[in-house]
Amino acid sequence: MAKKRNKEPFVDNMFNNRMKEKLLMAFGIILMLLIALATYLTYINYKNGDKYSKLVLDNQQYDSTTLPFKRGDIKDRSGTVLAYSSKVYNLIFDPKVVLSDERFKEPTLTALTQCFDLSWQDLEAILTAKPQSHYEKLLKGLTADQIASFNALVNDYENNPFIKGVWFEEEYVRNYPFGSLACDVIGFATSASSGELGLENYYNNELTGIDGVSYGYVDSDLNLEKTVKAAVDGYNIITTIDFSVQSIIEKHIKAFNEEYGSRNTAVIVMNPNNGEIIAEASYPVFDLNNPRDMSGIYTEEERNAMSDEETVNALYQLWRNYCVSDIYEPGSVIKPFTVAAALEEGVLTGNETFTCNGYETVLDKDVWCHNRNGHGVLNVEQAVMQSCNVALLEIGDMMGAGLMAKYQEIFGFGYKTYVDLPGEDAGLTKDAEDMDATDIATNSFGQNFNVNMHQMIAGFASLINGGYYYEPHFVKRIETNSGEVVSTVNPTLIRQTITRETSEIIRGYLRSTVSEGTAKSVAIEGYDIGGKTGTGQMWAYDEEGNNLGKRSEHDYLISFMGFAPVDDPQFLIYVVIDIPDVEAGLIGKSAPVCRLSHDILVDILPYLNVFPDYSGTATTPEKDSSTGNVEDNTTAAEPETPGNQQETTPATGNTTAAN
Repeated sequence: MAKKRNKEPFVDNMFNNRMKEKLLMAFGIILMLLIALATYLTYINYKNGDKYSKLVLDNQQYDSTTLPFKRGDIKDRSGTVLAYSSKVYNLIFDPKVVLSDERFKEPTLTALTQCFDLSWQDLEAILTAKPQSHYEKLLKGLTADQIASFNALVNDYENNPFIKGVWFEEEYVRNYPFGSLACDVIGFATSASSGELGLENYYNNELTGIDGVSYGYVDSDLNLEKTVKAAVDGYNIITTIDFSVQSIIEKHIKAFNEEYGSRNTAVIVMNPNNGEIIAEASYPVFDLNNPRDMSGIYTEEERNAMSDEETVNALYQLWRNYCVSDIYEPGSVIKPFTVAAALEEGVLTGNETFTCNGYETVLDKDVWCHNRNGHGVLNVEQAVMQSCNVALLEIGDMMGAGLMAKYQEIFGFGYKTYVDLPGEDAGLTKDAEDMDATDIATNSFGQNFNVNMHQMIAGFASLINGGYYYEPHFVKRIETNSGEVVSTVNPTLIRQTITRETSEIIRGYLRSTVSEGTAKSVAIEGYDIGGKTGTGQMWAYDEEGNNLGKRSEHDYLISFMGFAPVDDPQFLIYVVIDIPDVEAGLIGKSAPVCRLSHDILVDILPYLNVFPDYSGTATTPEKDSSTGNVEDNTTAAEPETPGNQQETTPATGNTTAAN
């Protein structure tokens, strides 16, 4: 029997097929629309992407904060900090944030006026005048203690949830804990990355670090996401300076100038065996923490009367490092150089004698010795001991222009020493072909050419250390904050100037100069000291460097170069007094510089590990009760010959020269 079929499955299949067709059609339409939309968005982005990106970003707040680096410290050879940077905080006010919610204004202004010396009215005025500002600096240079109370209020979020729109910007300020100590050497920095003078300037790249940054962005719905790149601090500079020796020389320089005065007084102490500068100072000084303060030099009336240009010039002179930037004629301190060169070249054997009658005629001009009565017959050692100009000019004549110019170059005169300080002047010398007989004569005893103090002490060190010329320098090594050594500054041997044999002879001559000669008043009982005094007249020059003659009867530069112990020199000291303000009877004499040198040596010898040996013959100098100066056994000096511009006397037309 046939059964009747059920037709419902057929109907369902037809329905499902139709639905699938419709869905497929709908999907195709949607897909086409999406493709069209994507194509259109791509077109919009291509044509106007920057415009719409800006609109989006304008609705977000971007946060970027500079994290300042710490400038490196400057320390003495034992680690005493001479310059350092300390963190301070600037108070930053954000009016836009404060005004963004009416709940923020009152608690924020209340906290600011409660914790700082700020008035409500002034804050209201800022909000009114600059409502869209995100950055208004209210206070600068606050310490951590000064901001602690405000931070405590902000951190107490439960009680103070609406203190907003205030933050602290970090920066560093430079500090010099000893004020004016070593001001010429250290220099100062006007910002974290700007060293203006001295080591601060010369080693600016090493002392300067790299700022860090904290950055990210936030919109109205999301929290701020930050990325921090830490700052890299600058390196520390470990110098060759000895704090104690530096303090001693500055104490004595100050005492001398308070009692007598000078245009400038300068002292360098060096290790002659490696070129390290142990101490260096000149006078007057300035406070490194306030370098533009000239109140200690000029009266208020004088400062107020200065034009802007005069003020700048006065500051320039105050900041000028005499030891590297001023040049002068060295005077008789140059005589050991002349004798050493003549011995080295075989021009002298050391057994020669010279007769000094008080003057010698050179190119029809009489060049006078400081002892116008004459020294009589002198051997080479006595010529140095008594600082005889006549004997030295005869030695210079024996050498000739070629050797004179050659050894000036060997000893570094006329060339920069490349000491690690800015502003060095190379000095002025003549080429051999430009020297006449007068030039040779005057050069032999330290006139008619110019040097700076670093040239003199570096060259003199080679005279006494066996003939080795080292580049003078102030830095021993460079370190990170953790003490890791970045680089070490090794002594730089430039050349050998003379042989050890000649150096030994010169040391003996200089020992006699202190024990029996012109530097006798520097001697200290029990100590074996060598040295040489110098006196030179200051000359005026035009812009082209032409000698215009002596500036005044009172314009003298007196100096002393000394060392100890003689057989194994551990230190070398160079003292220069530029135009000392002393009594007329002492003008041109070395008594003031001998006294100052003696007083410094008494104090620094123990610090330099040089101890007395009472088997020596040195004696303590006596004081002259009439002048207060250590007695000098030289006669009053006469002005030295200035080269082609000789000083002439009305009666004879003779030239004169000083000790």
